[in-house]
Amino acid sequence: MGQARTICLAGHSGCGKTTLALALMKRAGVKDQILFDASQEEKERGCTIDMGIGAFQVDGVSITLLDTPGGDEFLEEMYKAIPVADLTFLVVSAEKAVEVGTERVWEVASGGKYPTAILVNHMDKENVDFDTAVDALRSHFEAKLLPIQFPIGSGATFAGIVDLVTNRPSYFGDKGKKDVAADVAEAAESLRASLIEEVAAVDDELMMKFLDEKPISDAELAAALAKGVSAGQIVPILCACATQEKGIDQLLKAFTTLTAPAVGNPGAPSRAVVFNLANDPYLGRLAFVRVLDGTLHEGKPLVDTATGGKVDVRDLYALEGTKQKRVSSATAGEVVAIAKADGAVLCATLALSQDAASFKFPQFPRPAFSRTIVPKTQADVEKMSAALREVAATKKTVVVERDPVTKELTLRGMGDVHLHVIIERLKNRYNVALETRQPRVPYKETVRRKAEAKYRHKKQTGGRGQFGEVYLRIEPYKGEGGFKFVDEIKGASIPNQYVPGVEKGIHEALEEGSLAKFPVTDVLVAVYDGSFHPVDSSELAFKLAARGAFREAFDNAEPCLLEPVMSVYVRVPEEFTGDIISDMNGRRGRIMGMEPAGKVTVIHAEAPLAEMQSYALDLKSRTQGRATFHMEFARYQPVPGHIQEKIVALAQAEEE
Repeated sequence: MGQARTICLAGHSGCGKTTLALALMKRAGVKDQILFDASQEEKERGCTIDMGIGAFQVDGVSITLLDTPGGDEFLEEMYKAIPVADLTFLVVSAEKAVEVGTERVWEVASGGKYPTAILVNHMDKENVDFDTAVDALRSHFEAKLLPIQFPIGSGATFAGIVDLVTNRPSYFGDKGKKDVAADVAEAAESLRASLIEEVAAVDDELMMKFLDEKPISDAELAAALAKGVSAGQIVPILCACATQEKGIDQLLKAFTTLTAPAVGNPGAPSRAVVFNLANDPYLGRLAFVRVLDGTLHEGKPLVDTATGGKVDVRDLYALEGTKQKRVSSATAGEVVAIAKADGAVLCATLALSQDAASFKFPQFPRPAFSRTIVPKTQADVEKMSAALREVAATKKTVVVERDPVTKELTLRGMGDVHLHVIIERLKNRYNVALETRQPRVPYKETVRRKAEAKYRHKKQTGGRGQFGEVYLRIEPYKGEGGFKFVDEIKGASIPNQYVPGVEKGIHEALEEGSLAKFPVTDVLVAVYDGSFHPVDSSELAFKLAARGAFREAFDNAEPCLLEPVMSVYVRVPEEFTGDIISDMNGRRGRIMGMEPAGKVTVIHAEAPLAEMQSYALDLKSRTQGRATFHMEFARYQPVPGHIQEKIVALAQAEEE
């Protein structure tokens, strides 16, 4: 333990994370082909979609690198990687330090929740300035952001770095050069003095030395810095240029000096956390785990601490570069993959006993964009279910479900691009072709007033006939379950053995209202009279009579449509609050409340689902992608009359 580190790279799309990962692994001596962004979907788009995982050695320390996407619809990978990392590097561009993705990473990693550092990349770009980037970061994020490096030059003249911990310069092209320009030396000395003061504030012994004006050694400063970073009290800032591989050596060193040894007990019973799942054509379901305690051994099964389900540890694989290498065991702090882990669930804690402590992940973003999916051919129908199960099992933000009202199969994700990628993956990997369309709104039907009806079902076909007559009353009902059946029959106008048939007929009638063929809800139906024939009556006859009576009563009880209303929570930067409220009002929404949360406002609103079908795309457009939202079902409410007329007319046209 202590000789393994897991480092997460996160940041806005295009800030250079994958290029940086490649440069780090190349500099660390990985000779084999490095496969990041290897899926067909990633190659076609030229960007990261899935978490990239690679490993290498630095000064005898095993480093596992987690490269996460920067696209706002693929944030799930960051939510999985940051909690299991010893240190997350928030990669930013020197040209524009704070972007949408930067804010998203900060929301997850900041506030002392997880150890974080910042790397200012693209120092080779024209007209960039390190101090300006640092100022932008400090003005945007509330934390102790401390540069521990200072660049020697920028743009085309980015020639080296001053290590502020040791106060030593290092040049990229001339390893022996030690002198720096006076202005660089002065700026570095000023930053180093601030660094010593701020780092001393998180270490009591160092603070006493600082106050007594006693010398503080480089080793003492480095140890206290690592302590502050691990505790989330300090966010160090470094600089580099990944495309030209400048600053890579210094970054590799920082991976081990900025992080304390992994916390875990090597002698304790085995415990590991599943932070990523992938489907391999040869190895089956791969469960990537970080060992938290003890030693993981091949052949020793584990249990899911949440469900008690058994997970067989058949084959273990470590990574060399991005290639898999068979191993027999893994100790605390290490990252390995369990092959053929069909029983493994994403984010599960695996241990020898179900009583073991569970590893906690932050709450994942909730998928808020949905599309109905339809197989193109019969062959696709046969393969679709298994393929969807496999894809959805590997992602927290992909949900496949069948709507109980419309009976449509829906695919939910983080946005249109996200769902397009899933559809393409189903075609590329499983040869399943699907079409998508906007889901139908699951309206329901109900009544506004009480009404009565009677219906006689009589049929004579030469032999035994069919006879049943039912008198019933229908009225609005707000009780539990949305329906209540009441038997008010006096005497024997309908014999007891036929009453279940009456109830069955009513239940069948509830499946489809007369307005637009949507299910009927919130009604009480009371059967109070009827008649029977001693020979021709049967349960079937009374079922048909009850169904006919219900439909007549329903039509006379002022039927209306109900629409689902969603409870919506929008997290939006303050400058967009007014626009979002105005837009919500235009969606027939109601603002229920607003609450400040730092530099953003959380708006709680209620709005009909029919008006929220494209909200994920519209919100991104209105806020440059800086706002997020989630919504959940609240209740059903009556549809306004003029809108109901359009819905009914459309339903009748489709039926014709």
